[in-house]
Amino acid sequence: MMPFSPSLADEAKSTQRNVSVITLPNLSRRFAGIAATASVLSLLALPMSASAEKVRGDVDAVTAELFAAMDAGQIDVKIIPQDATKANVLIRNMTDKPLNLKLPEAFASVPILAQGMGMGGGGMGGGGMGGGGMGGGGGGGGQAGGGGMGGGGMGGGGGMGGGGMGGGGGFMRVPAERMMKVAVQTVCLEHGKPDPNPRMAYKMVPLSEFTTDPSVRVLCESLGYGQVTQNTAQAAAWHIMDNMSWQELAAKNRVESKYTGNVRWFSNIELRTAQVVVSEAGRIARERESDSEYVESEYVPSDES
Repeated sequence: MMPFSPSLADEAKSTQRNVSVITLPNLSRRFAGIAATASVLSLLALPMSASAEKVRGDVDAVTAELFAAMDAGQIDVKIIPQDATKANVLIRNMTDKPLNLKLPEAFASVPILAQGMGMGGGGMGGGGMGGGGMGGGGGGGGQAGGGGMGGGGMGGGGGMGGGGMGGGGGFMRVPAERMMKVAVQTVCLEHGKPDPNPRMAYKMVPLSEFTTDPSVRVLCESLGYGQVTQNTAQAAAWHIMDNMSWQELAAKNRVESKYTGNVRWFSNIELRTAQVVVSEAGRIARERESDSEYVESEYVPSDES
């Protein structure tokens, strides 16, 4: 999912951490991730004219980063939250050439009416694509969400995973003047605000426009790569973004009924895993910062004239 260091997967194998469900990149080998669905077409099975047309289309294809393409007017992107845990991203190619889009490893989804009201402390009540309910920046409406698309989404329109931790994100090919859909998982980043739903208008933005917390970026990337489950990521997100203690999260109910009883939001296993996720996200964020500082200070000007 994310810009995790490629060495983390090997590290996980040696440390043998005992966690459950899908974990961060360095633990992903011990647990099944969310697989992006993809279909493969053999050119040999296509008519000669179709094969030639595809080759010509690949030559003409323009490669661009998703947010840069949005700013350039090459694509129109809409994110439609289904609830606080998932959303659909609709990407329409506005040009007459196919586009190879680099999908963001982390993003935020915020209510459109809340734009320009400053950065909030969380994300949509979601992640994969910004993650969950929204209402960012202190504005009204639903909560903002956060997520990632490094793995190409949960199964929709042709996204391709970046291949492991730090794989550089996924790519999607969008034909000229066509629209593709990507399903993503999300997490809520603003506890207490209304959950998002399809009737709410949201906008997809770079995660940095909503929060600059490096641990949240790592978390959203991990969710996008399928290296952590949605509910575990949600517990981690609320702990980081909303300062909810593990005791508060353990006592939180998803369902409260005097007839059927209460249903806890998180299981004990999910909370234990979330604690590992938070710890690993913080460690990875610190390593990235340290690596960045090293690169910046690597060149030392010579005193020689």
